[in-house]
Amino acid sequence: MFVTIIEPRFSETDILGHINNTAFPVWFETARQDIFKLVHPNLSSSDWPMIIAHIQVDFILQTAYGDKVTIKSSISKIGKKSFDVIHEAYQNQLLVAKGNAVLVWYNYAQQSSSLIPEEIRKLLKQHQL
Repeated sequence: MFVTIIEPRFSETDILGHINNTAFPVWFETARQDIFKLVHPNLSSSDWPMIIAHIQVDFILQTAYGDKVTIKSSISKIGKKSFDVIHEAYQNQLLVAKGNAVLVWYNYAQQSSSLIPEEIRKLLKQHQL
């Protein structure tokens, strides 16, 4: 499991003083950075191996400005060409949002998906629920 701490910015609030729902996909992407570093340590864009195919966010409770948000991320599923990342966001120890992202192993030169290499699968399995 990976843990990322987010400090909400004032600009992420809406007219009601809540964190806007558009912030969570960005926060979840920030939380995926640890996974990116795990499977592609140099983070080079010239040979980037993934593309996002799907995201989903469920809002559980209102989230407010002023208190940090902890995002816990894990691998939930590993397929032949893709893997799923789940995220849970907590504020004041309460689950406020959860999400899922499907990342496809991708060859940009060929513009097609490819098999996840076995060494990457082993790394992902170490963080699978």
